[in-house]
Amino acid sequence: MNLKILIADDERPARNKLRSHLKDESGIETIAEAQNGLEAVEVIRNDAPDLVFLDIQMPGMTGFEVIESVGPDVMPATVFVTAYDEFALKAFEVEAVDYLLKPFDRDRFRQAFQRALNRIERRTWDRSRLFRLLEGVRPGPAYLERIVVREGGRLFFIPTKDVLRVSAQENYVELHTSSGSHLIRDTLNHLETRLDPEKFARIHRSDIVNVDCIKELQSWSHGDYIVVMKDGSRARLSRRYQDRLLHRFK
Repeated sequence: MNLKILIADDERPARNKLRSHLKDESGIETIAEAQNGLEAVEVIRNDAPDLVFLDIQMPGMTGFEVIESVGPDVMPATVFVTAYDEFALKAFEVEAVDYLLKPFDRDRFRQAFQRALNRIERRTWDRSRLFRLLEGVRPGPAYLERIVVREGGRLFFIPTKDVLRVSAQENYVELHTSSGSHLIRDTLNHLETRLDPEKFARIHRSDIVNVDCIKELQSWSHGDYIVVMKDGSRARLSRRYQDRLLHRFK
C-alpha cells in the first residue's frame, strides 16, 4: 500500500517498540516520529500520513489536543496509545476507535494495525468518531484554545484569545496579534470550524475577527462597514457576513 506512518510518543522506548513492530509489516513506505504533540501536529499538517500511532499522555500537548489542533475532519486514521486512561478506553470501545494499552505485545499490535489497514483500504475510516470521542472526554465543543505556529526551527503556541484577526494568504492563513503576525499552513474555511463562534466571527471571505478585540464599526459604501480593531488595523465587513457580526450588537 506504500503507507506513510507517524509514531507520536514522548518516550523513546515506546517509539522504538512501535517502529520495531512496523518493520515486520509490508506495504509501509515511510515511518516518521514525533516526540511531542507540537511535532505531531506539524508532521500531520505537512506530510499527511495515512496512519498515526498517537500517545494520549504527552507533556505540553496531549493526544486529544493534537486532534483538536489538526481538526478531527482531516485527521488521518489513528491508533491511540495509552498507559492507563480508563475513561478514554471506554470511549474508544464505545466508538470502536482503535487503541493500544501499554504494555502491549506483538499480537495485540498486529490486531490494531490490521484493523487500521482494513479501514484505510476500504475507506471506512469514520472521522465522525473522533468528534464524538472528543465530546465524550472534554466538556463542551472541542474548539481551539491554542494554535500551533512554526517559525524557522521553533514550534510554539499562540492562545486564541490573543489573536485579533485571521486573514487568508493564498495557501496559508495569517494570525494577527498585538505583538506581530504569524503564518500557518491552513485554510480560512477549515480554521473557522475550529474557532469558537461565540468569540470569532467571519466578516469577509478573507477575514475572521476576534469579537472582543473590535473597537468600532464605521459605515462605508454600498452597505458595507469597516471593522476597526483595538490595535488600529482595519478589515472590511461585507454584506454577505453582516448578520454573523451585527446581531451581537443589537
